[in-house]
Amino acid sequence: EERKSLTHGDFWIPDEEREVYKRALDALNAAGVRYVVAGAYAIYEHTGIYRKTKDLDLFFEPSAVVPAARALREAGFVTRLEDEHWLAKATHGENFVDLIYGMGNGIAFIDDGWIGHSHQGILAAMPVLIAPPEELIWHRLFISERHRHDMSDIVHLMLCVGDSLDWQRLVDRVGVNWPLLLSQVLMFAYVYPGHKANIPAWVPERLLENARREFAREEEDVDFTRGPMISRFSFTIDVREWGFSDPRSELVREARNSPEVRAIVEADVWDEREEERIESREAVASHP
Repeated sequence: EERKSLTHGDFWIPDEEREVYKRALDALNAAGVRYVVAGAYAIYEHTGIYRKTKDLDLFFEPSAVVPAARALREAGFVTRLEDEHWLAKATHGENFVDLIYGMGNGIAFIDDGWIGHSHQGILAAMPVLIAPPEELIWHRLFISERHRHDMSDIVHLMLCVGDSLDWQRLVDRVGVNWPLLLSQVLMFAYVYPGHKANIPAWVPERLLENARREFAREEEDVDFTRGPMISRFSFTIDVREWGFSDPRSELVREARNSPEVRAIVEADVWDEREEERIESREAVASHP
């Protein structure tokens, strides 16, 4: 099985980093924790595109986060609750694993669909589940920062596995955020004009009909923006200085107050918490 590892062949990572990932995956597998591999490794699995990455992204349902953190601590990792409604980290020396259990904009938690539609793979000689392409596209639709934009991942997925995607499930996943999918469908047609058949005809037809109805509607709240849903930083000025309201802040508040997240926050498995690190830095800065 070793030779089938995603970290071999065209996909190579330094031995020390690879051993850390192997340690983490072994600990999680031994503890029976459910997760899927996402990030650059999943993109490679679906498209064959290699890019150097600094970490390993593992996606968990919220109920699996505490058992995962406990297993990783027992394996020698330092655990940190990074952003309580969606992200924790487990570090081992200079290397780390991201424990992701929600979307940063608060719109959704990782759910059984990620695991139920995954497929088996091998990473660092360990058996793993690879995140499904439909969920990867859905997740990446909301990542449009100045320093990171996931459009290329999305259109590459459409090119490489578009003809086998469950498009109905993807459309259902996207729901009311269909304009984001429409924009990427149009981008795909622009980037790969000879491969439009990868997308079933009913998909752009339905999304364009949605667009026609949307533009025919009367003007809504002129002081409302969804910008922060796709870029927290680029649209900060809209909210802080231009007076726009946005759904992100309320969605994040709801996520942080949910029973799932409160259970994660209150668990005794965290060696560090990001707010404690911030308070410590501020205390040092105020006492030179």
